[in-house]
Amino acid sequence: MIDVLDENEASDVLLSDKIVAEAFKMICSNLFRTFTNKSNQNYSQVLDNKKTTAVDPDEDEPHLEEAWTHLRLVYGMLLKLIMHNFQKSEIILKYLNKSFVKSFLELFDSEDPRERDYLKTILHRVFGKFM
Repeated sequence: MIDVLDENEASDVLLSDKIVAEAFKMICSNLFRTFTNKSNQNYSQVLDNKKTTAVDPDEDEPHLEEAWTHLRLVYGMLLKLIMHNFQKSEIILKYLNKSFVKSFLELFDSEDPRERDYLKTILHRVFGKFM
């Protein structure tokens, strides 16, 4: 699918509304997940847990997502879908709705700096193209 998005002629024929809908369904099911560092506790409970948890203060290494090689492909496909100049922008805007954006912004809770960098890039491209 990523290779198809690189070819303008093929993608104009193949990227119908139904295919874009299925692509966004795949993107959402692969990217939107909960993180182990996220909890349902209020702020004071989180502070109390930080005080009692044995954390090595010298450890500055970020947690790298184990599934990054897979996630990178999904982010790449999302970026290509957003940046592609096919048919009408309304097709993509239909799937970049409030629910998608809310779930997308929650991904910034990821501890992996590579993922947060990709998120930032995609967010800038969305604003640059659709605002």
